Amino acid sequence: MRLLFLLLATLFSQTACNKPAPEVPSVKQPAQPAEGYGGAAYTNNDIGKVNFDDGNTGFWLYYPMNPIPKEAPVIVFNHGYGAWNPACYGGWIRHLVRRGNIVIFPRYQATLVTTPAIYTSNAATAISRALKTIADNPSWPQPAKGKYAYVGHSYGAVVSANLALTPAAYGISAAKALILACPGTGNAPQGAAASYRNMSAKIKMLLLTEEDDNRAGTTFSDLLYTTTPYITASNKNFIIHQADNHGAPVISANHGEAASTDMWFDSGERNTVISASFTGTRTDATDYYYYWKLTDALLDCAFYQKGCDTALGNTTAQQYTGHWSDGQAVKPLLVK
Repeated sequence: MRLLFLLLATLFSQTACNKPAPEVPSVKQPAQPAEGYGGAAYTNNDIGKVNFDDGNTGFWLYYPMNPIPKEAPVIVFNHGYGAWNPACYGGWIRHLVRRGNIVIFPRYQATLVTTPAIYTSNAATAISRALKTIADNPSWPQPAKGKYAYVGHSYGAVVSANLALTPAAYGISAAKALILACPGTGNAPQGAAASYRNMSAKIKMLLLTEEDDNRAGTTFSDLLYTTTPYITASNKNFIIHQADNHGAPVISANHGEAASTDMWFDSGERNTVISASFTGTRTDATDYYYYWKLTDALLDCAFYQKGCDTALGNTTAQQYTGHWSDGQAVKPLLVK
């Protein structure tokens, strides 16, 4: 077990949530757009949060308020190895909830040495508990029928893929959208499914990778893209985010870019991964124009049949990542 911890820690520790610290810029990064996908035009002003963190099957639950909708799509957000404090991804979670979504954040591992073989079943139990909690509180927004999606980072992306592969086996709803950021198992492949061949054709999938990710790399993304034959090429994209040092802080392209620390979501939990997040992450153009933009667009595409030309298809809208303050375009996304 100690060997497993060391192997996982080598892969993901201090990278599940880290980005370089900000510098004093001369040419500045693009700010969050005022509207559109990834933008700051929100439908809800406040967030309700519930903490049921009690170990391997614990969860946090966030729902939109002010106004409180009668129903809302459900987004399950699976954290990277060790990054079970929602504050690691708080900016992204806040963005999703204020756009009118319910977010379930399963813990799926009680400690850093919880075996990956039970990550997915733990997450499934947490999801079921969260949905029951929602049903028991009818004054909260209730899940919108047929509007269910997974977001996952690092090992959490593997967990998300597993859940989307065989939802009936886990007693959970089928997903319509799957957003996987830097997926990988490191040296602990026992947490992955034996095959992803039978993933449903009804799923729209984005594989979001980083040019300089020397932790997870692209092995698992390559696997998912090439071994999911029922998802057509028009409904899945393998995307590479490029680094760009034209201005300061530079736009980096490492394993932890999906992190977006927001201490309002702090659960109080600490470990080496979480602590690294709080000293080394920032919310920046990579979040606005990559992770948040493409997630928003894919959810719109899957749930409402709009925004598909931004989410998929190697279009100009999909590739676009903003402009530096001097007018130069940030390097575009590469779509395989």
